[in-house]
Amino acid sequence: MADRWFEDFVVGERWTSPPREVTAEDLAAFTRVSGDDHPLHAGPDAILQGPFGVAVAMGLLQGLGLHGEAVLGLLDTHWAYRRPVRVGDLLTLEVTIVRARRTSAGDRGVVTRAMALTNQDGETVQDGTTAALIAARGPGPDPDGRAFGTVGWAEALTEKADLADEVASWDGTVGLRCGDDEVHLRVYRGRVIEVARRSPRGATFTLGADAATWLELVEAPDNPFMRLAMAGRFTVTGDGYEYLRLTSALHRLADAAREIA
Repeated sequence: MADRWFEDFVVGERWTSPPREVTAEDLAAFTRVSGDDHPLHAGPDAILQGPFGVAVAMGLLQGLGLHGEAVLGLLDTHWAYRRPVRVGDLLTLEVTIVRARRTSAGDRGVVTRAMALTNQDGETVQDGTTAALIAARGPGPDPDGRAFGTVGWAEALTEKADLADEVASWDGTVGLRCGDDEVHLRVYRGRVIEVARRSPRGATFTLGADAATWLELVEAPDNPFMRLAMAGRFTVTGDGYEYLRLTSALHRLADAAREIA
């Protein structure tokens, strides 16, 4: 896998690393290197420093062979600390590709990985996302089915979904957002007349979620849109009343997203 280029990553791919045991030597070395000698990190019940987990996760990621010569750099890491890590724990990394977006230059792309570090009891001790800049073989084009939040993806949605009944008496603009990427669907007299990165007057409302939520939506056995929305995994900005009026249309768009994925 060291020869992987941008085009070789598919949203939804998953890997699990072999386990790595946390040792007393790890604790001593990380305390020395970091300089963090807080009392929490000493004694029989010592807790490893939080950044130790990030370092282990990156090492396990490297061990999976996903960081080949095509990787040009790490762009960001968003990380959460869920449970303490102690000496004797067996840590395993679970990696899922949740986003693959080509840059405007076309010769490289950004691949976002959702990562979860779990212990021997199957508990998530730390998790988050990390994005890497990866060289591309060529200029594309790329599949639209899981390019959430892009114009190509939204155009494929509107081609697949028949919204005539749901929007017959509605004029406005629906925004769909994935992370920082947003696309607008302009609706007039019962049909989508334009799909664009932005509309002149903005969106009537915007439905948004992170890439992991969109991935869960398209991969679940049944359409989980309402469940995810009720759980707060999807957020709405703008006119909430108009959002409620179009719940049925959004459910149909979710069906279409699942089909094209």
